[in-house]
Amino acid sequence: MLIGTGVAVVAIGVAIAFATTAGNGGGNPSGGSSSGEPSSIPTVDSPAAARAVVNRVTLKPADWGSGYVAADPYENSDLTETTVDQNCNWSDQPIKDAFATLMRLSKTSDGAILTYSWTTAYKAANSAQYSMAENRESLQRCPTQRSGKAQIEDDHEINLPELKGFDEVVAEEGHEVADQNGNKIDTYYTLINGRKGNFILHTEVERTGTGTQEQNRNDASSAISLMLSRLESGASY
Repeated sequence: MLIGTGVAVVAIGVAIAFATTAGNGGGNPSGGSSSGEPSSIPTVDSPAAARAVVNRVTLKPADWGSGYVAADPYENSDLTETTVDQNCNWSDQPIKDAFATLMRLSKTSDGAILTYSWTTAYKAANSAQYSMAENRESLQRCPTQRSGKAQIEDDHEINLPELKGFDEVVAEEGHEVADQNGNKIDTYYTLINGRKGNFILHTEVERTGTGTQEQNRNDASSAISLMLSRLESGASY
């Protein structure tokens, strides 16, 4: 599911059935690592504790590199997500069983690159795992998705075996061909969702023009790896 130009909403996806996900890391509802090692992530048992974690894990403009600035809007902490209905249209729905979420939007000063970083703390690992399964199902069901006049095409899952440390990963790429006003655009994006226990980390990178997906993929992968290191270290930034 794209968080695209003109659609500044938190997205994780919608689905019909819960299934243990396969591929990038596999599912582990216990919240520990896939290898059976104890989880190194923080324990949260209240919205306040969860907000403190998502605030320090979610990336700021400088974390993306030199030349990035805050976009407008910059932050969104509403407990809502964009779901994909049976007609492959987007709609906003409450995030189920979550304590807190935070999205930050950044861009290059010339506006050529738009990036998203957000973190959601669920009340239980099973709830986070269910959300990941929903996301994968919507990818398989809806390669073309719409929100009013906005439209993306060729939305598909990609494999990122180089991403390590997550319990599971669902990553996607696609092509945004029309904005919310129906104007033709040529934007390519990579969106990565990585679950660690009851937390889901997300990064998205958008660039205009063909031939940009490899750089999008590299940037999004580096960004989500940085987020995971912050989640596990407990350090403030």
